[in-house]
Amino acid sequence: PPAAGMRGWFARGRQPAQAERPQETPAAQPGKQPGRDKRHAAHLDLLKEVASSLSSVLDQPVAAQLVVNAVQRAFDAARTFILVYDTERRDFALQAIAGKNDFLLPPSCRLSSQKGLPGKAYRLGASLLVNDTRQDADYLELTEHPCLSELVVPFVQRNRVKGVLVLDEFHTDAFDSADISVLESVSEQLLNAWERANYHQRLTDLIQSGITLSTILDPQTAIQQVAEIAQKALAARFVFVTLLDQEGSLARIASAGAAPGILRSLKKTPEKNPLIKATLNAKQIMRLRDVRKSGYAAHVRIEQAACRNMISFPIRLHQLSVGAVLAFGKIGEPSFSESDESLAELMASLSAASIENTWLYQELRSTLNNATLLHQMGIRILQADSLRSAAETIAQTAFRLGHASVAGIVLFQSGQNSGGGIEARIEVDEGGVEEGNQHPESMIRQAIETGQAIIISDDRFASKVCIPLRTAHRTSGALWLDIPEGRWYNSRYAASLQTLAQQATVALERMILLSETRDQASRLEAAYGELEITYDQTLAALMSALDARDRETEGHSSRVGAIAACLGKEMGLSSAQAKAMERGALLHDIGKIGISDSILLKTGSLDEHEWGAMRQHPTIGTRIVTGIPFLEESLPIIRCHHERWNGSGYPDGLTGEQIPLQARIFAVADAFDALLSNRPYRRGVPTGDVLAYLREQSGILFDPAVIKVLEKLFSEGKFADLVRA
Repeated sequence: PPAAGMRGWFARGRQPAQAERPQETPAAQPGKQPGRDKRHAAHLDLLKEVASSLSSVLDQPVAAQLVVNAVQRAFDAARTFILVYDTERRDFALQAIAGKNDFLLPPSCRLSSQKGLPGKAYRLGASLLVNDTRQDADYLELTEHPCLSELVVPFVQRNRVKGVLVLDEFHTDAFDSADISVLESVSEQLLNAWERANYHQRLTDLIQSGITLSTILDPQTAIQQVAEIAQKALAARFVFVTLLDQEGSLARIASAGAAPGILRSLKKTPEKNPLIKATLNAKQIMRLRDVRKSGYAAHVRIEQAACRNMISFPIRLHQLSVGAVLAFGKIGEPSFSESDESLAELMASLSAASIENTWLYQELRSTLNNATLLHQMGIRILQADSLRSAAETIAQTAFRLGHASVAGIVLFQSGQNSGGGIEARIEVDEGGVEEGNQHPESMIRQAIETGQAIIISDDRFASKVCIPLRTAHRTSGALWLDIPEGRWYNSRYAASLQTLAQQATVALERMILLSETRDQASRLEAAYGELEITYDQTLAALMSALDARDRETEGHSSRVGAIAACLGKEMGLSSAQAKAMERGALLHDIGKIGISDSILLKTGSLDEHEWGAMRQHPTIGTRIVTGIPFLEESLPIIRCHHERWNGSGYPDGLTGEQIPLQARIFAVADAFDALLSNRPYRRGVPTGDVLAYLREQSGILFDPAVIKVLEKLFSEGKFADLVRA
């Protein structure tokens, strides 16, 4: 081990050290001046090379290795290395090394900060030069090859040693005070490079975190992320964040790191804490080296000395402070720096943007939710079958939309005002819907009389609000709610409840009008049904009169109407169309009213002139019925019931599908019943022969599709009560 004693080393601040050796004069050593000049030039070249190498932003290990390489080239020492101080483990870790192979250290090498010349330089915060290590008790040999000279330069930043630069040489008197001076300049450049790299990395991380922060939609999640991001960006031991809610209370808090005492003192009553209030009111970043020595010491419990320094900033939106971020305990530093201040400013902007984004999303979501509730309420009111049911819907919607502890409604009887009878009294709470007997009668009367919302504070935690339900035409009742104290003074909240009351009132009025309209419609429908019966009875009487003129067709029209209606429904006609067909069947020969009895009742064959007159009855019937709205849909049968599929019919000679479907159906039903029926001049034709004849005339006189339907229905027994077997 080296000899004990203090010889061979000296400690100094940031001034060049003076070696403890005999002074040499220029006269005694005339050959030394050129060597000094050469060494001075090498020093200048070293400083230039280091400055050039560190001009760009580099991470810490790369910057350290570049410096070590440059110093090694300039000094050609046995070895040059940099040790960085680990604040957590409180020892040195090797970060960069260069030199001769036999003197190199393993990459995993760690040294105690309490041993050797590097440890002493760390403790003193000053450069050390030993030009004969054999004479120094603090020297610690790191390899089996001893070095006789060692120069140690600490990296000192804000009174904290970040690490040391060490040069070892195998002969004595290898270094002098000029070397110390130049290496201290090198250490300052490296420290600045490290600071730039650290700031650049933290800035990059912060910007990247800001991108993630902008995607968060929940305010509580956002401020928790703000706390965690701020802790990392500012290298703080503990961060506390508080956020105003949209009612103006510091209702949300979040934290990152461990400082139980600080957390308890800040979260207890954040809106009253002077330090939080000072941060909210601050126009710029606040930095405190020691909170314990400030005016806020009584309001913040600092249990860990490492957390005594603080930096804080407000979160501001549109010139208003909406939150505060407080960071305590700069890791590895005695206090927060100006670079931390610039990062805090960016953090404040990112936090504000994120909070605004979450609030906008919450507002949009709340607006959409309220709109959905109001829309559903309006539909349910219109569908309600009573005022009580409508009242339940309104009270339940108000309970949900207003976040009330209790909601109630009083509705007056339809057509009455406030002086009328009560139709419904409903209360809604967490337990559900009930009749309720705790309605605030005086508030309800006052709200109805004034037409304004009435608000009364029950205690420091709740308020009662009552809103009249009225339009220009009527007062329907009043709505009341028990809500958290202060909520009514939030303009958006109050507007939502006012909108609910307005829409509920309009929906109630529409419901009442709709109910009245339904009653009227029901009465009209009943009257229309009675009118239809009267019409049908009139038509039946009219056709009985017609049949009385032509005994051989008596009852024929009613049977044909029934058969035609049955065929029409099977072929897709609606009930209304089938009914029109049935009436058309009854009236198909109404035009015979205009035919002379001499022709109509003639027992013998008609001559050509008489047939011409007879063929006019469809046209005459059309003229009679035209203009009667009730019989408009029966006109195609009256006019076209003698048209034939092949065009041989009258009065218009229509063919195929030119003939209206109702008329084609009627033609088949008419022929079917006529052939089956007895006449004065013949007996009815057997059913099988009738069907055979109709099949034979399918596509000639009759529509083939109608013939097929007739056969199908006949086979199913649908006409059993209309025709004889």
